Amino acid sequence: MKTRFGFFLSLPLLLSASQAALAAATPEEAARLTTVFQSYLTAEPGVVKVEPDGDDYTVTLDIAPLATKAASAGAIIALTPVKLTLSDAGDGKWNVSQEGPLSFSMKAAETVTADVKIEDYSWEGVFDEKLSTFSESSAELKNVTFAETVNDPNQGKTDVSVSIKDMKIEQTAKAGAAGGADITAKYEMDTLSETLNTGGNPASGIPPMSVVMTAANGTYDTSATGMKVKSVFDLVSFFVSHTSEELIKKDQVALKTMLASALPIFENVQASGTFNTINIATPMGPAGAESITVGADINGVVKEGKLRESLSISGLSVPPAIVPPWATTLVPKNVTFDFSVSGFDLAAPAQLILAALDLTKDKPLPDGFEATLLPALLPTGNATITLNPTSISNDLYSVNAEGSMTAGPTAMPSGKATISAKGLDDVLKVIQAAPAEAGVQSGVSIVIAAKGMGKAAADGTLTWEIESTPDAKVLVNGIDVSKMQ
Repeated sequence: MKTRFGFFLSLPLLLSASQAALAAATPEEAARLTTVFQSYLTAEPGVVKVEPDGDDYTVTLDIAPLATKAASAGAIIALTPVKLTLSDAGDGKWNVSQEGPLSFSMKAAETVTADVKIEDYSWEGVFDEKLSTFSESSAELKNVTFAETVNDPNQGKTDVSVSIKDMKIEQTAKAGAAGGADITAKYEMDTLSETLNTGGNPASGIPPMSVVMTAANGTYDTSATGMKVKSVFDLVSFFVSHTSEELIKKDQVALKTMLASALPIFENVQASGTFNTINIATPMGPAGAESITVGADINGVVKEGKLRESLSISGLSVPPAIVPPWATTLVPKNVTFDFSVSGFDLAAPAQLILAALDLTKDKPLPDGFEATLLPALLPTGNATITLNPTSISNDLYSVNAEGSMTAGPTAMPSGKATISAKGLDDVLKVIQAAPAEAGVQSGVSIVIAAKGMGKAAADGTLTWEIESTPDAKVLVNGIDVSKMQ
């Protein structure tokens, strides 16, 4: 799979470099296209083949000659020959299409084997020279499977297999900020399955385990703003043409210039995905969820650094074997966790690294250089960690929390948070009714103390306003609990 996706990463660059050759489908232009593709992929005979086909060109990529060389080094690689159809759409645009099936396999010594198969797929898109990427593309894949085996002398043998019955991909791009592109993509998947089998290692006390997870369907959406597509492809071209460490060192000035041009890589990337009807078979019993939603929001190598991650689980169920009968009503059914980190600067450290980097030296960065990075990364000495609205609930109780704090290497963390809870009386009854051998009676006093410090609303909700100050005080609803023994 990585081999095919790596080719698609290079494809816009190849098309951009060969725009003049796409004017007419002739043997002469096919020969020229072959030379262009070889300059970015490989000149190994038999790998690249371009042929006129009416008004179009058929491009065939076959890694078999390269696989033969890899075999001599102990690696076995096989990939179904990739065939593309290219046609000139005018105005700097080209229609590109491809269809399957596709298979890829790899074996590295006796350590790792991997197999990827796509029973059938079709892909088409419109490449736009001005964007250096596809202004639109769509793909449909049928029966995608991935299998991997890893033999670890300490952990034992691990087998992982993943399957997706159907997948659809839609992608669009338009001109964005600072010469970049704004790109969106949507993935729709149906009937997903993942199986994990570990053989264990008795000598290390690691038992065998088998876990099977299925999901009825899922969607995944991504968007990127200011993506420096052309600059990234220039870097790809550089490394393809500089195949040795010596060549890279010799041309490091050009490399550093390209890296500087590629920054900030992108302005912002956002992603969110939802998977429905999840069932998990574990050695301890069944588990699952009605749905799981994940999210991410990340800035590029910019001054206003940002990282946000979120996870939401609805209708959670856990294996019965891990929950004692008396505590079943305490298991959460719905969980939302959302946090972010901001207040850091990635642009300044990146510029410092580029300025100091010298690949011709044994130590590419000078001694003590790391000491200059922290002030650049944290210009105010602190980063802000935010707990966005987060909650845990079931039919018995609900707990909600949010807040933020500043933290860094030069000062005590400080910040504020708000926690609210409903149903603590019911939770207290469950804990009090637990058998003595459960050893949770100490939790009774903790719940009672928490209730005593909370602000009660008319509906029974308790709220705690918590503040941590730079002088190491901790206030709960205005009471300094740091002085309590």
